[in-house]
Amino acid sequence: MVRRHITWCCALILLGPSFAHAQARLGAPVAADSTPIVPPPVTDTSVSIFPMAQAKEQPAPGDPAKEQPPDKMSLLEQKLDAISKNLTVTTADPSIKLVLGGAVIADFMYNSARPVAPGTPFFLTPGPFDGFRQSTFDASARQTTLFALIMGPEICGFQSSGQVAGVLYSSSLIEDLWGFLPIEAYAQLKNDTWRFAAGLQLDIFNPLNPTVLPISYLGASGNVGAFRGQLRVERYLHPSGDSDITLTSGISDPVPTTVNNTFRINEDNGWPNVEARAAWAFGPLIGEGLAAKRPFEVGVSGVVGQIRTTVPATTQVVADVWGLGADLRWAIDQRFGFQGEVFVGQTLGTYMGGILQNINSKTFHGLHSTGGWFEVYYYLCPETLHTHVGYGIDDPLDSDLAPGQPVRNETVFANVIWDPSKHFRVGLEVTYRKTAYTVVSNNDGVGIQGQVQLKF
Repeated sequence: MVRRHITWCCALILLGPSFAHAQARLGAPVAADSTPIVPPPVTDTSVSIFPMAQAKEQPAPGDPAKEQPPDKMSLLEQKLDAISKNLTVTTADPSIKLVLGGAVIADFMYNSARPVAPGTPFFLTPGPFDGFRQSTFDASARQTTLFALIMGPEICGFQSSGQVAGVLYSSSLIEDLWGFLPIEAYAQLKNDTWRFAAGLQLDIFNPLNPTVLPISYLGASGNVGAFRGQLRVERYLHPSGDSDITLTSGISDPVPTTVNNTFRINEDNGWPNVEARAAWAFGPLIGEGLAAKRPFEVGVSGVVGQIRTTVPATTQVVADVWGLGADLRWAIDQRFGFQGEVFVGQTLGTYMGGILQNINSKTFHGLHSTGGWFEVYYYLCPETLHTHVGYGIDDPLDSDLAPGQPVRNETVFANVIWDPSKHFRVGLEVTYRKTAYTVVSNNDGVGIQGQVQLKF
């Protein structure tokens, strides 16, 4: 017994400085080059919390040793090792590395026409009666992001890892409530040719996002694809040293309510949704680890499934879910580029399509919709000052809608974003939205949003 007490006392004395160092570091910003779930940099057009892309040193011609493609997982492990020196987190297993980070994001938003939802504009409410005001102002920090990256041991030739990320929204983005809303929570096994991932993940279907300030990311204005529980498999092919082919497939939750809580009136029909995407990327890799991307990428994706709506003892309607999409991004040079997506499908409300509507509110049949978005960007000052201009539209089939449902939603946006350092960002965005309805009055208006971010 005495020997056991002596052993524990020695352990505490040895580990005490490490605990004190960890507590001291938690109170200060971490010197980590991490991007939260916020409008991404141009080199990373998807919502990401991985390290920001940085240019790589090109190998010297004729040097075989340097011309070998880098091991992406080794680069990521080196990155995490460097970050871990700044933030020490003790876990039960010394082979598990944990990195914490995020961003404090403050938004200030004025809208001349009332948006749905307050502070998170997806579309506009019907036009007001004459003489009634509808302008709104919102100040919020609900986009504040917290994340944890977990690096585990190697298992059968695969690197194990995972991540958890969330924002300070309540149970869905459309509710004007504070809380904690998970955006990603998954574990994965990955090497240079395969990836297996399970948990809460971003959709495979149409995965790009425009560079805008609101977390709505032009949802309900042509940008389909959100996040949900999912099991996916990815296969990486390398036809040449400067091109990649990525094949992705997975099964997913048919009716997540993380975007719109009104989807609770629907339920799955006993089958998961099936999603798939094929993408070809070309050009030199820019960035490190999982953030590495090529300047040009084109992809096609699709989804199929079913949802069910039941009125007890009255009726039950099964609606087919399907969608076909295409996406393109091209960084023409270090300053200028563009990206965009198009889609067509049915019952795509849970993917932020159909103006967040799955079904006709009277017949419960699925809504057909088409839409898309595009964005052009230019870096006024390399890496620090950039502007993004774009447009998006979501247009459900008029004959599929019941009286009072929105029939078309359009958004035009232009913003300027200043990144004086990797930890700080200031942005200003102006938008024009127009929402058309069946029967009730249409609405349109201007929005102005300011944003301040502190990344850690």
